[in-house]
Formats: sequence, C-alpha cells, structure tokens
Amino acid sequence: MAAVKPRVRDDLTVVELDGEAVIYDEQTADLHHLNPTATIVFGLCDGTATMAEIATDISEAFRVPATEVEAQVRGLVRQFRKAKLLSPSAGSAGHVAGRSEHM
Repeated sequence: MAAVKPRVRDDLTVVELDGEAVIYDEQTADLHHLNPTATIVFGLCDGTATMAEIATDISEAFRVPATEVEAQVRGLVRQFRKAKLLSPSAGSAGHVAGRSEHM
C-alpha cells in the first residue's frame, strides 16, 4: 500500500493573516480557523509529500525531533479529513454542516 500524500481541496477559499488561516468551504458554507501550527501543516498538504515527509520538513525547520512532529502532523491531517478539507483521494470522514472549527 502506497503512503498517503494529503492534498488540500482546490475549491476552498483560504486567507492567511499573521500566520493563521481562515478557510471557507463554499460547498458546505463551513468556515474553519487554523492556528499557526495547523496553517503550516495545511500549507504543506499539496499532494507531493507523505505525512512522514511533511513531519521531517517541519522538524528540520524548527529543530524538533521528527517523531514528535509526525504524531502532531498525523493528528492534524485526521482533523483536516474529518472536516473534508482534503481531496477525496487523501481520504474523507463524516462531517457536520454549518460548523465553525478551530484547529
């Protein structure tokens, strides 16, 4: 089984300000607010890297052990999937419409 390379949906409207992101999903009218850490991971979910590769990039940039970062990356990607912010090829889960979330 090939490693999953998470990719953000192309149809989302994303606005970044002061290291945080606000994401609007026009299909569901959901609005999501990402903290700075989630914004970094979200930005790296471009379909070119696995979660382990994303964790390695972040760990090198912030000088934090990759094993610690990978657990956090996997948790955030699970939240992105649950909120249906990733393309279907990256997996999907249930969703509650109209909910605003902070990650």
